[in-house]
Amino acid sequence: MSINIFWPDEEDLRSRGFERVAHVPCLFDGEWQYLRAPSTYLVERALLDWTPGTKNNLGTNKMPTKQSLQTYAESLSNFLEWAELRGVEWRTATYTDHLLGGYQKEMTQGSWSSSGRPLAPSTINARLQEACNFLTWSAIRGLRDDFVVQTTTMRIAIGGATDSHGHRTREVESRIGKVRLHPKTLRLPTDAEVKKWLTAVRIKRGETKALMVELIMKTAIRREEAAAWRLDTLPESLDDWQVVGNQVSVNIKFGTKGQDFGEDHGDKIGPERTIWMPLALAQKIHEYRRGKRLAARAQWARSATTMAERRSRAAQKTPHLFLSESTGERITAKSLYEAWTGAGNLPFSGWSPHLGRHYWACKTLLLEAKKRADLSASKMDKLPVDWITANSRSDIQLLIKPQLGHVSLETTEMYLTWVARIFAGGEMQLQYADHLDQIEQAAREEGTSNG
Repeated sequence: MSINIFWPDEEDLRSRGFERVAHVPCLFDGEWQYLRAPSTYLVERALLDWTPGTKNNLGTNKMPTKQSLQTYAESLSNFLEWAELRGVEWRTATYTDHLLGGYQKEMTQGSWSSSGRPLAPSTINARLQEACNFLTWSAIRGLRDDFVVQTTTMRIAIGGATDSHGHRTREVESRIGKVRLHPKTLRLPTDAEVKKWLTAVRIKRGETKALMVELIMKTAIRREEAAAWRLDTLPESLDDWQVVGNQVSVNIKFGTKGQDFGEDHGDKIGPERTIWMPLALAQKIHEYRRGKRLAARAQWARSATTMAERRSRAAQKTPHLFLSESTGERITAKSLYEAWTGAGNLPFSGWSPHLGRHYWACKTLLLEAKKRADLSASKMDKLPVDWITANSRSDIQLLIKPQLGHVSLETTEMYLTWVARIFAGGEMQLQYADHLDQIEQAAREEGTSNG
């Protein structure tokens, strides 16, 4: 059995007077029979008529984004498919016997996985939590008997990347049986690995997607933000560029993570933030905008089957910058992800656009550490590790966090651990000192060639 996620035609529903629920997906079974209870659950989650909570956490007043609703629907449909195939009735399923002893166990072992391999702990926990949310809601709405999730009270650290109050904590309830997350050890590729992989992307997926990949690697934006990049995100007139040194600042708001301020041409409008990009990259994007993008758009117009449609397409305007070289249509975040992971020559298994953001952040931290060492006329292997990490913590607050849009306490500690490991001394430290020199030299040469 398969569960189908259906997104309704929003304009049609609004015209029929259902504006409040026009943006909410619904679920159908394999025979396209409407699943009333799961779909009603999604509506109540979307409208905040019901939110998950405990005695110490009464839920949220933040409206879920379209992506959040998609995640809820995917997790819920996965659980319902498992329950149907295993002969488990969700109206009588129990936490211990069925969710922990069945659903979670099979995901952990890999028997409920398309690849046949165990799923990531974060995926397992997210799916199980959504199943628990649905069954808890069902009990509250009288659709089944009480559903009891066994929990325990624990204290967690709170605060931002550089909280002035130090490591504050608060009590939360945690689900008993949660799969323990693997400790995060950051692995990043070498410049040689990145160059080989980028060449594969360029050859197999095209110049445009390779440029989008480079944009992520050199600005740390998310793939959704890259796909939503507009024709005028980087001002079309060079006179309007805000240039400081060899960097250009731009403002982005389409596809950004956080509060949802509506939608424009299929993109979420999120919180606006200012990011910096290398001047050389800005010039590449400007040249693409005046050359290959126009060619892609012309290709799209020519592909129309009638002369009238060709004229209509030629007259249409699209706000998105990055267009497919073969079809002339916008490149989606999904297509960009497939290009990133599917072109071959990956530096290592699991290399993803999200790790590309970490790559930029850690590279920036290394360069800033190198600058301070040069200013103090000290050799990097002689600098105390705590001095380096203390300065890196400041760099995260002033440079990394504004660029990424958000840096959690967990990510901050991961970066600092990585930096400390790099500069712990010995042969590894010396290799990275050489690596930094190569990066700095390459940056100087790139700036000279584009000056």
